[in-house]
Amino acid sequence: MTPAATASAPGATTIDLLLKHDRPVPRYTSYPTAAAFHGGVTAADLEAQLARPTDEPLSLYVHVPFCRNACWFCGCNRVTTGAGSKVVGPYLEALAAELELISRCSAQRRRLAQLHWGGGTPNYLTIAERESLWRLIEHHFDLEDDLEASIEVNPEALSREDVVALRRLGFSRISFGIQDADPLVQQAVNRVVPVDQLRRAMAWMREAGFDSVNVDLICGLPLQTPERFDATLALVQDLRPDRVSLFSFAYLPDQLPLQRKIARDDLPSQRQRLQMLESAASRLGGCGYDAIGMDHYALRGDSLAVAAREGRLHRNFQGYTTGGELELLGVGPTAISQFPGLFSQNQRDLKAYGASIAAGQLPVERGLLVTDPEVLERRELIREVMCHFRVTMDPQRYSREWADLQLLAADGLVRLGQADGMGLVEVTDSGRWLIRSVAAVFDPTQRRAASGSRLI
Repeated sequence: MTPAATASAPGATTIDLLLKHDRPVPRYTSYPTAAAFHGGVTAADLEAQLARPTDEPLSLYVHVPFCRNACWFCGCNRVTTGAGSKVVGPYLEALAAELELISRCSAQRRRLAQLHWGGGTPNYLTIAERESLWRLIEHHFDLEDDLEASIEVNPEALSREDVVALRRLGFSRISFGIQDADPLVQQAVNRVVPVDQLRRAMAWMREAGFDSVNVDLICGLPLQTPERFDATLALVQDLRPDRVSLFSFAYLPDQLPLQRKIARDDLPSQRQRLQMLESAASRLGGCGYDAIGMDHYALRGDSLAVAAREGRLHRNFQGYTTGGELELLGVGPTAISQFPGLFSQNQRDLKAYGASIAAGQLPVERGLLVTDPEVLERRELIREVMCHFRVTMDPQRYSREWADLQLLAADGLVRLGQADGMGLVEVTDSGRWLIRSVAAVFDPTQRRAASGSRLI
């Protein structure tokens, strides 16, 4: 193997390199990304996919769109309402009809290996409504004995009874958002959950016997400082969840009107953001967590960490997963289905979603057919970079990409080598902060026009 030069620019610091190379890039939960979806993909495409016989198990995502209050940082598809069962009832009826349509189109009854409820706020539903939804899924699918069932919850209105009922129903994994535990930061994003409630929520989850508990944090929120965020990290260290998702806040007020309630001047500086990210990596790495991909941490014994070490990590629209090889079927408004040759996304508007189903049609709004072998190859290259921080490639076929990687290598963000005519790329510790930018080297659309969000 012959290594390429990896010398950094004289006097360049980590922050200097990050500021130099950081640019808007996708999060690469898929390739091609959702930005390439178009209205030419219809219900007929999804029907054709479902009609293909297969014995493989399935991953099912259920989107529950309702929230009681709007968090100003949020970019998720949600309906903010206090109407409760008045809106949940029609939603469940539409979901039942969608699942019936799917069953009619499917070549056979599918087995579920993974199930995930996201939102919105899945615990917006009452205990009885959650049980009704679970039974509905059981009616249409066979649940595997070792089903990995996960749910996202908002700890704000969570009770011990809620948590116990979710575990009894069959959920084995649970995730809740802390974002930031500082009261000033919470007020600045309209999501106030006292630390005592966060501690109670974790205690209930441990008491209920969930296999894995995940917490979400966000770096870059208004009024956040390294000192305030360090207090949040200390709380997380004390709670000791099995997994931590640490997202970098994307401030996109032109695209997300709710974010206009956040003043740009209240956001931390780029250097402060990086300081917070580095502090999180240091603290979590020092107390038993492995860094997974670009924004996840998992205790060394957690299945996600084991999958990463064994090279079995995957990435889809739910983020990093141990089951990315599974076909993903999404139900509910805005849900995305992901098959090897097809992406399809449901109607994002709740009324349009219901109207499609009432007309007896799968509620597909847009999507993408993927059959080009080169696109599929680039998908795999990007997945390898995003999941394993390394990739093997043909430097002759991808000469332009190899040249771009040499520029990153010159700044110490990747290490390059060659063996048996193949190029070997390994992302360095410094380069891991810019893993999306490394992956974007293999994405021709980013050459034409950069899109997405910045790391810092």
